[in-house]
Amino acid sequence: MNIFKKIMEYLRERQLPMVRYLHITIIILVISQIIVSNFMGFTSAGDISPNTIEFYGTWLHILTGLFIIPIAFVFIIIELKQHGFKYYFPYLSGEVEQLKNDINQLLKFKLPEPNAYGIAAIIQGLGLGALFLVILSGLTWFIAWNANLSWSHDIKEIHEFLTGLIQAYIIGHGCMGILHIYLHSKSKKNS
Repeated sequence: MNIFKKIMEYLRERQLPMVRYLHITIIILVISQIIVSNFMGFTSAGDISPNTIEFYGTWLHILTGLFIIPIAFVFIIIELKQHGFKYYFPYLSGEVEQLKNDINQLLKFKLPEPNAYGIAAIIQGLGLGALFLVILSGLTWFIAWNANLSWSHDIKEIHEFLTGLIQAYIIGHGCMGILHIYLHSKSKKNS
Protein backbone atom coordinates (compact mmCIF):
# COMPACT_ATOMS: atom_id res chain seq x y z
CA MET A 1 0.00 0.00 0.00
CA ASN A 2 1.52 3.31 -1.08
CA ILE A 3 0.71 5.58 1.87
CA PHE A 4 1.18 8.82 -0.08
CA LYS A 5 -1.16 7.63 -2.81
CA LYS A 6 -3.79 6.68 -0.22
CA ILE A 7 -3.41 10.05 1.55
CA MET A 8 -3.91 11.92 -1.72
CA GLU A 9 -6.97 9.82 -2.61
CA TYR A 10 -8.47 10.49 0.82
CA LEU A 11 -7.78 14.23 0.60
CA ARG A 12 -9.23 14.39 -2.94
CA GLU A 13 -12.47 12.89 -1.63
CA ARG A 14 -12.75 15.32 1.28
CA GLN A 15 -11.10 18.61 0.32
CA LEU A 16 -11.55 21.13 -2.46
CA PRO A 17 -8.45 21.39 -4.68
CA MET A 18 -7.44 24.82 -3.34
CA VAL A 19 -7.78 23.67 0.28
CA ARG A 20 -5.85 20.48 -0.47
CA TYR A 21 -2.98 22.39 -2.12
CA LEU A 22 -2.82 24.93 0.70
CA HIS A 23 -3.00 22.15 3.29
CA ILE A 24 -0.11 20.23 1.73
CA THR A 25 1.94 23.40 1.17
CA ILE A 26 1.51 24.44 4.80
CA ILE A 27 2.43 20.97 6.07
CA ILE A 28 5.63 20.95 4.01
CA LEU A 29 6.58 24.52 4.95
CA VAL A 30 5.86 24.06 8.66
CA ILE A 31 7.84 20.82 8.85
CA SER A 32 10.71 22.48 6.98
CA GLN A 33 10.54 25.39 9.46
CA ILE A 34 10.79 22.99 12.40
CA ILE A 35 13.82 21.28 10.85
CA VAL A 36 15.56 24.51 9.82
CA SER A 37 15.01 26.02 13.29
CA ASN A 38 17.67 23.61 14.55
CA PHE A 39 20.21 25.49 12.42
CA MET A 40 19.44 28.99 13.68
CA GLY A 41 21.77 31.03 15.84
CA PHE A 42 22.12 34.45 17.40
CA THR A 43 24.94 36.22 19.19
CA SER A 44 24.55 37.38 22.79
CA ALA A 45 23.86 40.86 21.38
CA GLY A 46 20.87 39.47 19.45
CA ASP A 47 22.46 39.59 16.01
CA ILE A 48 22.33 36.66 13.61
CA SER A 49 25.28 34.36 14.17
CA PRO A 50 28.14 34.79 11.69
CA ASN A 51 28.56 30.99 11.63
CA THR A 52 27.74 29.99 8.04
CA ILE A 53 25.21 27.27 8.82
CA GLU A 54 23.48 29.33 11.51
CA PHE A 55 23.52 32.46 9.36
CA TYR A 56 21.83 30.77 6.39
CA GLY A 57 19.59 28.64 8.62
CA THR A 58 18.31 31.73 10.42
CA TRP A 59 17.62 33.66 7.24
CA LEU A 60 15.98 30.64 5.60
CA HIS A 61 13.71 30.29 8.65
CA ILE A 62 12.83 33.99 8.61
CA LEU A 63 12.14 34.15 4.87
CA THR A 64 10.15 30.92 4.85
CA GLY A 65 8.17 32.19 7.84
CA LEU A 66 7.33 35.39 6.00
CA PHE A 67 6.32 33.30 2.97
CA ILE A 68 3.99 31.13 5.10
CA ILE A 69 2.05 34.11 6.47
CA PRO A 70 -0.14 34.87 3.43
CA ILE A 71 -0.57 31.18 2.59
CA ALA A 72 -1.71 30.35 6.12
CA PHE A 73 -4.06 33.32 6.32
CA VAL A 74 -5.68 32.39 3.00
CA PHE A 75 -6.03 28.79 4.24
CA ILE A 76 -7.57 29.87 7.56
CA ILE A 77 -9.97 32.28 5.86
CA ILE A 78 -11.08 29.66 3.30
CA GLU A 79 -11.65 27.08 6.03
CA LEU A 80 -13.63 29.49 8.21
CA LYS A 81 -15.70 30.65 5.23
CA GLN A 82 -16.35 27.08 4.12
CA HIS A 83 -17.33 25.68 7.53
CA GLY A 84 -17.82 28.63 9.86
CA PHE A 85 -16.27 29.31 13.25
CA LYS A 86 -18.78 27.10 15.09
CA TYR A 87 -17.74 24.04 13.06
CA TYR A 88 -14.25 24.14 14.59
CA PHE A 89 -15.17 25.53 18.01
CA PRO A 90 -18.71 24.24 18.76
CA TYR A 91 -18.06 24.01 22.50
CA LEU A 92 -17.75 27.81 22.68
CA SER A 93 -21.44 28.06 21.82
CA GLY A 94 -22.51 25.11 23.96
CA GLU A 95 -22.85 22.68 21.02
CA VAL A 96 -21.31 19.52 22.49
CA GLU A 97 -23.66 16.71 21.42
CA GLN A 98 -21.48 15.47 18.53
CA LEU A 99 -18.38 15.73 20.71
CA LYS A 100 -20.08 13.55 23.35
CA ASN A 101 -21.02 11.01 20.67
CA ASP A 102 -17.44 10.95 19.38
CA ILE A 103 -16.01 10.52 22.88
CA ASN A 104 -18.44 7.64 23.50
CA GLN A 105 -17.23 6.04 20.25
CA LEU A 106 -13.60 6.43 21.37
CA LEU A 107 -14.40 4.91 24.78
CA LYS A 108 -15.69 1.85 22.89
CA PHE A 109 -12.36 1.77 21.00
CA LYS A 110 -14.06 2.82 17.77
CA LEU A 111 -12.74 5.64 15.63
CA PRO A 112 -15.55 8.14 14.96
CA GLU A 113 -16.11 9.38 11.44
CA PRO A 114 -15.24 13.05 10.93
CA ASN A 115 -18.45 15.03 11.50
CA ALA A 116 -19.39 18.66 11.88
CA TYR A 117 -18.90 19.78 15.50
CA GLY A 118 -17.14 16.50 16.29
CA ILE A 119 -13.76 15.74 17.73
CA ALA A 120 -12.02 15.74 14.32
CA ALA A 121 -13.38 19.21 13.52
CA ILE A 122 -12.43 20.46 16.98
CA ILE A 123 -8.89 19.13 16.59
CA GLN A 124 -8.67 20.82 13.18
CA GLY A 125 -9.83 24.04 14.85
CA LEU A 126 -7.10 23.71 17.46
CA GLY A 127 -4.61 23.25 14.62
CA LEU A 128 -5.84 26.39 12.85
CA GLY A 129 -5.58 28.25 16.15
CA ALA A 130 -2.08 26.95 16.83
CA LEU A 131 -0.98 27.85 13.29
CA PHE A 132 -2.37 31.36 13.73
CA LEU A 133 -0.62 31.80 17.11
CA VAL A 134 2.73 30.53 15.82
CA ILE A 135 2.56 32.84 12.81
CA LEU A 136 1.46 35.81 14.93
CA SER A 137 4.19 35.23 17.51
CA GLY A 138 6.83 34.69 14.80
CA LEU A 139 5.84 37.88 13.00
CA THR A 140 5.72 39.80 16.29
CA TRP A 141 9.17 38.50 17.20
CA PHE A 142 10.55 39.42 13.76
CA ILE A 143 9.21 42.98 14.04
CA ALA A 144 10.44 43.35 17.65
CA TRP A 145 13.84 41.89 16.75
CA ASN A 146 14.21 44.26 13.78
CA ALA A 147 13.21 47.20 15.97
CA ASN A 148 15.77 46.02 18.55
CA LEU A 149 13.11 46.04 21.28
CA SER A 150 14.16 44.79 24.70
CA TRP A 151 11.31 42.26 24.90
CA SER A 152 12.00 40.59 21.55
CA HIS A 153 13.73 37.66 23.30
CA ASP A 154 10.57 37.04 25.37
CA ILE A 155 8.47 36.92 22.19
CA LYS A 156 10.98 34.52 20.64
CA GLU A 157 10.57 32.19 23.64
CA ILE A 158 6.77 32.37 23.31
CA HIS A 159 7.13 31.58 19.60
CA GLU A 160 9.32 28.57 20.40
CA PHE A 161 6.80 27.33 22.99
CA LEU A 162 3.91 27.68 20.55
CA THR A 163 5.95 25.83 17.94
CA GLY A 164 5.99 22.91 20.37
CA LEU A 165 2.19 22.91 20.18
CA ILE A 166 2.38 22.77 16.38
CA GLN A 167 4.83 19.87 16.59
CA ALA A 168 2.48 17.96 18.91
CA TYR A 169 -0.43 18.80 16.61
CA ILE A 170 1.40 17.58 13.50
CA ILE A 171 2.23 14.28 15.18
CA GLY A 172 -1.25 13.75 16.64
CA HIS A 173 -3.21 15.00 13.64
CA GLY A 174 -0.92 13.17 11.24
CA CYS A 175 -1.20 9.85 13.09
CA MET A 176 -4.98 10.14 13.42
CA GLY A 177 -5.23 11.10 9.75
CA ILE A 178 -3.17 8.11 8.68
CA LEU A 179 -5.28 5.84 10.90
CA HIS A 180 -8.48 7.25 9.36
CA ILE A 181 -7.08 6.79 5.86
CA TYR A 182 -6.01 3.23 6.63
CA LEU A 183 -9.42 2.30 8.05
CA HIS A 184 -11.21 4.08 5.19
CA SER A 185 -9.07 2.25 2.62
CA LYS A 186 -9.66 -1.05 4.39
CA SER A 187 -13.45 -0.54 4.46
CA LYS A 188 -13.46 0.34 0.72
CA LYS A 189 -11.67 -2.94 -0.03
CA ASN A 190 -14.20 -4.92 2.02
CA SER A 191 -17.23 -3.36 0.33
